[in-house]
Amino acid sequence: MESVEKIKPDSLKRNFEALSSSASETQPMDTDTTFTPRDYQLKVYEVAMRKNTIAVLETGVGKTMIAIMMIKEIGQSLKSNDGGQKLIAFLAPTVHLVHQQYKEIKSHTELDVEEYYGARGVDDWNAETWEKEINGHDVLVMTPQILLDALRNAYISFDIFCFIVLDECHRATGNHPYARIMKEFYHKSTERPKIFGMTASPVIKKGVSSIKDSKEQIGELESLLDSQVYTVGDSTELEEYIPSAKPVCRFYDPMQPPDLEIKAKLESSWSKFDAVLLGFQKSLLSQYKNSDDKSKSLRDRFANDHAKILFCLENLGLLCAYEAVKVCIESAPNVQEECGIYKEFIVQYQSFLQEVLSIIEGPHEHNKLLNVINDGADALATGQISSKLHELLEIFRSFGKNPEVLCIIFVERIIAAKVIERVMKKFTDLSHFNVSYLTGSNSSLGGLSTKAQTEILELFRGGNVNLLFSTDVIEEGIHVPKCSSVIRFDLPKTVRSYVQSRGRARQKDSQYIIMLERGNTNQIDHLSYITRSENSMTHTAMKRDPDDCPVKGCFTSETLTYVVESTGASVSASSSISHVHKYCQKLPGDKYFVPKPNFEALVEGSLCRCKLILPPNAAFQTMIGPEARNFHFAKQLVCLDACKKLHAMGALNDHLLPFSEETSQNDSSSNAKVLTSGAGTTKRKELHGSISICMLSGTWGNKLDDTFFHAYKMDFSCNFPEIKYSSFVLLLETKLDDDVGNIEVDLYLLSKFVKASVSFSGQISLDSQQVVKAKCFEELIFNGLFGKLFIKSSGVRKFLLQTEESLWDPSNMYLLLPVESEEPLKINWTGIEFCVSTVEFLKKNAWLNFPKPEAIDENSSVHMNDRVASEFNSDIIHLADRSASVDGIKEMVVVAIHTGRIYSILDIVANTSAESPFEGAADVNYSSFADYYCKKYGVVLKHPEQPLLLLKQSHNSHNLLIDFRNEGDSLKDRPEGGEKNVAQKPQQHARMPPELLVGMDIQTDVLRSIYLLPSLMHRMESLMLASQLRQEISHHAGYLNISSSLILEALTTLRCNETFSMER
Repeated sequence: MESVEKIKPDSLKRNFEALSSSASETQPMDTDTTFTPRDYQLKVYEVAMRKNTIAVLETGVGKTMIAIMMIKEIGQSLKSNDGGQKLIAFLAPTVHLVHQQYKEIKSHTELDVEEYYGARGVDDWNAETWEKEINGHDVLVMTPQILLDALRNAYISFDIFCFIVLDECHRATGNHPYARIMKEFYHKSTERPKIFGMTASPVIKKGVSSIKDSKEQIGELESLLDSQVYTVGDSTELEEYIPSAKPVCRFYDPMQPPDLEIKAKLESSWSKFDAVLLGFQKSLLSQYKNSDDKSKSLRDRFANDHAKILFCLENLGLLCAYEAVKVCIESAPNVQEECGIYKEFIVQYQSFLQEVLSIIEGPHEHNKLLNVINDGADALATGQISSKLHELLEIFRSFGKNPEVLCIIFVERIIAAKVIERVMKKFTDLSHFNVSYLTGSNSSLGGLSTKAQTEILELFRGGNVNLLFSTDVIEEGIHVPKCSSVIRFDLPKTVRSYVQSRGRARQKDSQYIIMLERGNTNQIDHLSYITRSENSMTHTAMKRDPDDCPVKGCFTSETLTYVVESTGASVSASSSISHVHKYCQKLPGDKYFVPKPNFEALVEGSLCRCKLILPPNAAFQTMIGPEARNFHFAKQLVCLDACKKLHAMGALNDHLLPFSEETSQNDSSSNAKVLTSGAGTTKRKELHGSISICMLSGTWGNKLDDTFFHAYKMDFSCNFPEIKYSSFVLLLETKLDDDVGNIEVDLYLLSKFVKASVSFSGQISLDSQQVVKAKCFEELIFNGLFGKLFIKSSGVRKFLLQTEESLWDPSNMYLLLPVESEEPLKINWTGIEFCVSTVEFLKKNAWLNFPKPEAIDENSSVHMNDRVASEFNSDIIHLADRSASVDGIKEMVVVAIHTGRIYSILDIVANTSAESPFEGAADVNYSSFADYYCKKYGVVLKHPEQPLLLLKQSHNSHNLLIDFRNEGDSLKDRPEGGEKNVAQKPQQHARMPPELLVGMDIQTDVLRSIYLLPSLMHRMESLMLASQLRQEISHHAGYLNISSSLILEALTTLRCNETFSMER
């Protein structure tokens, strides 16, 4: 590819000829045996191969085949081109056309062709994905918005295209993606691709008032597309191959006004309902600051539904109004899915619709209302159907019983397509016709999904649907060869709409029926204006001399553009507003909070500025832009500056897309993934502030006299009665609120269920010695159980309890102590004192006092040579601090002197000793257990002949508040034996010489309970914070009678891994 400096001035037009000399010769290429080009197609092809061309031809004459002929010819040049990779782009404005044209190109060429549209998820593709698509294909068929986004994000370079086809190119006006591609990329490029545009109506406006106006509109299109219009001068050949549909006017009587009594009742019902809604809206706004958007959108939606019902009543008749109400009822929001504060909205709306239904039914029984439609005259006379709808039914009756009828009926509104289709199915004399409807995909207007549209269109093409009611979604380009009639139930608004919809009738002797109200001069004048505009447009295109009408240069005034140097990604002032909206759409939100930008006008004399307000979770919140001549331009400027700032802050990546971090692929729980990836969550990480819990703070840490505490007893009950848990007591300096200090919490273990209950037990006093012992107990148990007794400082491990620094923080001054089970509230001081003794022993005999590993000769024997050892007695086990019988050590809680980790003894491992081969991670450096402890910790065993002990290891705390393994029934509802098979990981047990362990003399039921305390305390701390928030609000707004649990629920998001959330 040539550089900019080497390109001659005339090469700015296009550099297509450089691809292959054969391309400039414009000789027809070999065609498929299934397709022989017609003379007029060859004429257009030859002109289009020489220069950029806009082919203006009637619908159905084969413009796509001309494009395919060009694609095949240029495709041959691609294969032999040595100047670098080149691609062909075929752009179509709708997904339907993308599908259709993709199939045509693929079936008539041997090139690698692929189609691209939004439903394929291309909006989320990255550079690597686009690179694979580019490298793997020759022709890209896509909607223009897809290409525009890929170009702006620098995923595709415009220079890579040698040929671009624009289907329905008359749309290239204003800010349409066609126009933006040409202005932002084509006209700024030094190496431009070849352009071929296709249209049946080269004007996009309502019409043309004169030949001069027609010339101006066509000239604008030529200038933008850098192309010249070309059409076939003699239409005789076109008519021979593709006969045009015959326009027929069908008149209906002026429509009678609807039943005034019914209309008045409907208006009265709506006024009453709307007043109730307005009252709800004001009430919510006074209580909830952010409720206005949601309530306003609901109110607007209900108003739109009311307008639809009135439209059907006035224009289609009572029966269609009845069906419109049913459509609204079916699409009404689900009460169960709405938040509590909006449920009343929905309930009132449903009541309103039921009332409307009863008004329309009136004194008639429902069946009577439906049966009257089988007599068209009676239905018309009683206002069940309008004169316009009656005339439409007469047109259908004129089709007879012909099963080959394929007719498209174009209506302006989606609701009209829906209700007429429903009413049609109730006429027994028209039951031989299969009826359906097709609308766009605007969900807010009740549209169809893209998939549903495609399926219905295929049914129509295949003859399985005879009568298809449609909005303008299929006016352009859709190919249905057997379509015999097109009916304009509503008049076309523009000459383009007139020409394009007429072109859907492709069968010989087909009809284009236009329905007009008898005596309505406005409709007749409008139709006359459109037909004159078509004649003027056709005349201008046919008489346009390329020598007298050279293509004018396209003036692109767009200069305000931000470009990322590293990638080439760009955002212009015209695209900046949509860019900011896209950024906000990627921010965390749910159905009650949709992140979106807000704009405020700041008027300064004749100029104005725009204040941009982003959602609270955006990278920044506010920005004021520069001065501009109008508010819209001011919005563009502030959004452009916002895009620059978001990119500088890292919120937008170098492709100017919202930055998102990939979630971890090593999540520990698949169920946890499900919970954290649901609605209302995002991959974007957020930083949140934290606040201290006032109720946990205390001043008693260094008191020398007695201290009084508020005591809260914690009891645990397992669904397996034989498994016992020790009770604990929580001692606080501050009393908790009743709904915090008296609760029940369900805790879910791997194969069992425990109900924890907390209750206030009055006050209790501890003297200074008891406080010291209680603190010592907590320091040992909670650090030892979770492997925190030894800390590393400056590369040297230290025993935590030997440091002089206090381990207590005044903001977390509370005690958790074991309780004697048989007593109401008697602290287990015996167990606590045993733990104090263990700490004293560890301070004197921890591994820090053993010789360092480097001080020991690695070749020395660890057996007793110069040490005195007693002969091994199989009934006695020597621990680090005592000797005990074999039976007496089972289920004993111990702590290892070399690691400080707490274990419980399960059993003695028979036929083993410290001389047994070490079972570590296949480490050949250690010949035995004794060798391992000697070299790693400097511990020389006195009793290496003792059998090893099998130990149950302590583990980290887990979230027991949610049943991750529960996929149906609850554990607490299952039989004691448990019916559900649980895939459990095999427990990992440690093996260790007895003399490395210190007995703690506390029961295993105490140890079991300690594993439950982190989850229970997490719930209590959360409730304390909710209570604290309630107190702060009450201080300013008065007493709030809202429970702490409800406040906590309102603050909890789905990703918190709780059994409740604000989503309920």
